[in-house]
Amino acid sequence: VVLACLCVTACPAQSGVASESDRIHCVTDISHEFTFYFDGRFGKNYVLPNGVDARNWGTLHKLDLQNVNLLILQSGASPCPYLPEDVEAVRTFMAEGGAVVALGDFASFRNEKQYRLNALVEPFGAVFIDELAKKPLKGYANLDKHEIRSYAPKTIKLPRASDWEVLVKDAGDHVVMARRPVGKGTLVVASRSLCGHNPDASDPINDIWWKPLLREITKHKSVDSNRRLRSQMPENETQRQRLPIEYSDYMKSYADAIYGVYDECFPVIQDVMGVAPSKGMLTKLILLPTGGGGFSSGSSIGLAAWWGGFPEKKYGMVELISHESTHSWVHPFTEPMWNEGIATYVGILVGRKMALQADADATLDRWIKGAKRHDPDMTKYDLANGKGIPHAVAMAKPMWIFEQLRKEKPDIVARYFQVKRKLATPEKIDRYTADDSVAVLSIAMGRDLFSWFQSLGITVQPDKATIRLER
Repeated sequence: VVLACLCVTACPAQSGVASESDRIHCVTDISHEFTFYFDGRFGKNYVLPNGVDARNWGTLHKLDLQNVNLLILQSGASPCPYLPEDVEAVRTFMAEGGAVVALGDFASFRNEKQYRLNALVEPFGAVFIDELAKKPLKGYANLDKHEIRSYAPKTIKLPRASDWEVLVKDAGDHVVMARRPVGKGTLVVASRSLCGHNPDASDPINDIWWKPLLREITKHKSVDSNRRLRSQMPENETQRQRLPIEYSDYMKSYADAIYGVYDECFPVIQDVMGVAPSKGMLTKLILLPTGGGGFSSGSSIGLAAWWGGFPEKKYGMVELISHESTHSWVHPFTEPMWNEGIATYVGILVGRKMALQADADATLDRWIKGAKRHDPDMTKYDLANGKGIPHAVAMAKPMWIFEQLRKEKPDIVARYFQVKRKLATPEKIDRYTADDSVAVLSIAMGRDLFSWFQSLGITVQPDKATIRLER
């Protein structure tokens, strides 16, 4: 995934400086599991515009909570522990009036038995259990008049029910959400499925009652609205030969292994790409506590620490490093037609060169077979201007195109990026379009490819390209 700007090193998502009426200062913890939704989208759905939202990427108990009155804790199937120091930091925060919302659904990492978030909530008398809730859900107390929407919620056990106010139950009378006082503050435990999950924040389910609830539980701790709330980045930074690595204490055991693969991949990526990384790119590597992908902002890349079965399995990490590095490599202009597809394709080519050909070929085969279920002849969908393109096609059609061209010129990917680096510069062009990319690819191949692309249903025209073919 390529990010237009690096939200992780800049200020958190907030709409200017909060006014005195914007009383919620929220920090969402993504140090135990990174998801794009909780990296700002939860705050957009449920905190803004009545407050501001920052993220915690670092070790939880090292987070400065002085000017915070709402802490969102969430985790899925993650190996990252909640340390005793984390529990005490959360307890102190609530004792001072802070509100904590623990969003969870029981999930264990690989062969583990425990759900890590339970180490945080059990000392306060709650346990997330591996039991699906039965719909419909019903609200109680302040939520008794509201519809309770959800995805696939699981239930919560409260050994001392009298300590809690139940807010949501399922059709079988099992708890799905509850709250209790802790010190001057409040602890809410709730199924993760009671809030949105789309990375574009397009599903703010239950916002009609989440927003007033969050305003209510944060009123016991005052904050200074004139002090800008900032995210905490991973506190450990280790300088390596190629670039520094940032990671929290939870991710320390992954740092050496992931950098080792990065160091091994780097010269191979450069060989496949045919050029060095663009100036100012790839200056930092951030380890993400997730198995679900990564990101590139250009200057920095974030890598999912246990992607593809890592560290037991290597290929997935090779492909991920290559994919995210490619997003940085292609600057100063991103790819208009195949930004994601070619990034994964570079990962496949790197895997082939690193003696992982069986895994690489199987990956390519899966992508192309998936695309051909929608478009058997690769002529139906317009990568340049089409709408409603299936994800498999958007990813695999570019791979298929380059596979055809590699039969004639095996190093066509390198040739393409060499020509692009020469001709597509900010001094020569203002933007890089699909028409320009075909012009560059034509120059790299040594022949006009526009008619071929048009035969594949892709609406590109040479006269619309700023970069002209050499005739």
